[in-house]
Amino acid sequence: MPLEEGSERLSPWLRRWDNNKIGFHKQEVHENLLQHGATIIPSFADGGETCSDPVRVFVPLCGKSVDMAFLAQHKSVSDVVGIDGIRKALEEFAEEQPELEVKPVEDSPDAFERLQGKKTTLLKGDLFAMDVDAAGGRFDSIWDRASLVAIAPSLREDYVQVMKKLLKPGGTILLATLERRTGSDEGIKAGPPFSIPEKEVRRLYEAQDWVDSVSLVEEIDEFAKDPNSKERYTSMGVTSFFELVFVIKAKD
Repeated sequence: MPLEEGSERLSPWLRRWDNNKIGFHKQEVHENLLQHGATIIPSFADGGETCSDPVRVFVPLCGKSVDMAFLAQHKSVSDVVGIDGIRKALEEFAEEQPELEVKPVEDSPDAFERLQGKKTTLLKGDLFAMDVDAAGGRFDSIWDRASLVAIAPSLREDYVQVMKKLLKPGGTILLATLERRTGSDEGIKAGPPFSIPEKEVRRLYEAQDWVDSVSLVEEIDEFAKDPNSKERYTSMGVTSFFELVFVIKAKD
């Protein structure tokens, strides 16, 4: 059965989208993708001008991220697939990125609703039910910017297994997490976004027999970068807050 928007898992996100409380959405391409895109996209710096083998990219729990439009327009990317449980998010992406000509697909062969456009496929449905057939094949790269941090901690092991199914051997995940490093117990445990420190990323991925390496490539002090986030999170009892960027390589 398809996961309905009114389900326990999705209804909080539906309320956020209905009330336009989507502070997690960025108007610009994410800085971590711009900084570390070369880890998942060949010939990233030159826009793909010298790329002879474009890659497929998966964006889990994509919302209406402009990163997908950026990736779809990159010459080193053959196609981008995003999935989200909220229809409004995907419809707004289609409206706000008219150059991609994303339109609903009338007859979907499975439990996922589809919107398709230029080098872009959006799936509306349950990420945890996703498989290679629904994805149209496996992916060279995964850009996980607001996905792992959004799900309940009890679902993390299941989430990693979905990534295993969808990532090609030798593929790469670029993962950004948030860490509520110090503060009250209540503030640190709250979410979404849930706190995922380096230790937890390594616990989830390093023990997997398909993972070759897990590398922390950047750590950003969110309070220093964004005074607004400092005000918001200190009011919740968080006294230090970091963004962590990882590159996770699958074995060949």
